[in-house]
Amino acid sequence: MGVASYQELARTYENEIKADRVAVRRFVCTLSDNTLQGNPTDNIDDILTAVGVTTFGQAHPDISFAFLRKIQINERYSDSPYHVEVVAEYGELTANDVLAPTSRSAEWTLEASQGQVPALFYYPDPPDGSGNGTQWPLTNSSYDYFEGLVTEEGMVKATLRQNYATDALGPAGRDSADFFAGMRAMNSLNNGEWWGAPAWSWKVTGANGTRTTEVFNGVSYTYWAAQFEFTYRQTGWRLQLPDVGWNYISGGQKRRAMVFDFQNSEWVASANPVALDGNGNQTLGRPAILARRVNPEADFTALFGTPPS
Repeated sequence: MGVASYQELARTYENEIKADRVAVRRFVCTLSDNTLQGNPTDNIDDILTAVGVTTFGQAHPDISFAFLRKIQINERYSDSPYHVEVVAEYGELTANDVLAPTSRSAEWTLEASQGQVPALFYYPDPPDGSGNGTQWPLTNSSYDYFEGLVTEEGMVKATLRQNYATDALGPAGRDSADFFAGMRAMNSLNNGEWWGAPAWSWKVTGANGTRTTEVFNGVSYTYWAAQFEFTYRQTGWRLQLPDVGWNYISGGQKRRAMVFDFQNSEWVASANPVALDGNGNQTLGRPAILARRVNPEADFTALFGTPPS
């Protein structure tokens, strides 16, 4: 079966509010005489090659914004067994729409919300502090630590969607080994600056992937369609702990913290944790704040790339 000739019919263009702009080209192909020996659409490639409509993403010959996104072939044009109609629809496409699955760039989304966290420190007012540069432990005026307090903190959830090739590296440069490395980084923190935030501010809080096969422009691609979620905390993910306890260090030895009972004129064990300076010494005042990281860290740039600016 072959195409003896073809003719392009009148083109159409459609645009409306809140809808994509659409351009349509229509062709009529005259098939060769031996067509009736088989189905006219048995060799679709011959028909599409004849009219020059072969690859999704092809540019429209006259309209700059329009790219090929849909092809339709209709047999028996005007009820003739020797004529086939080809309808090519063009529209607005993103850069990823015209790329093979393993060549598509990463897609990012952001969502901000508030979350509840333990209230362990506060920002003192002038003259003791200003802005966010000074943090003091949240204690009462005699430096006893408040327990069980919570507060609201800003959280940002970022979602990364990216495809990872299963056989060889595609132009996007990501393969299944990168995908599995990302999955293993679950619950990890960024080890350096990432997306404008310092180390230990972002945490991998979700990860999943689906092994997918997709045919694109006549080629079959198998890949992992992955999604990773990250959560940013304003104060970072390290625990901010007031340095308090019932014991302290003196002369290299641990000692029980004592207070003087003036009513009975004797030293007794403290009923409340006492303030420490970060090295085990009593401060007799405000405790130090201990920053403790309980999550592993990972190189987010190497694992997940550089987010958009």
